[in-house]
Amino acid sequence: MTWKFIGERELLGTMHAQHYPVKWDAKTDWAFDDVWEKRKVWVVEGVSKLPQYAYGKRVIFIDKEAWVVPYSDIYDRSGELWKIWINDWSFKKKAFDGAGVIEYPDEMGFQPSIVMVDLQLEHATKASLPSPRFPGEQGWYFNQGEKAGISDEFFTVAALVNAGH
Repeated sequence: MTWKFIGERELLGTMHAQHYPVKWDAKTDWAFDDVWEKRKVWVVEGVSKLPQYAYGKRVIFIDKEAWVVPYSDIYDRSGELWKIWINDWSFKKKAFDGAGVIEYPDEMGFQPSIVMVDLQLEHATKASLPSPRFPGEQGWYFNQGEKAGISDEFFTVAALVNAGH
């Protein structure tokens, strides 16, 4: 990618989502219904150096406070806006209350949902994280180490070879 800093701007984003699992807006069917707030972002443009790359360019909006991406605009090879990726963010010590839910000592970023809007096909794809189709699903967690049964031996060549069998 060739990256270029475009500038700074303000936009509406969800950084303190209150609904986990996500609550979908009944009117649009694809947008999440949560707390939207004005956010200051850096705007960065990326153009792939690979000719077979599907997108002409990506414009990424990086939240100046949280250092995460609330939006990404994706352009086709002819330079027309093709898709918009929208991230629903929440920062807390645990994703939600429940049995067996992992709690961190500090606030972590969780994404109750993501949305991809295809403007050219007039279609949207949404995802709940975790999906309500899997009751009891805890979601994805990281930096758990020993809590997840991971020790230094997990990262040896022998353990990797054994995991591949």
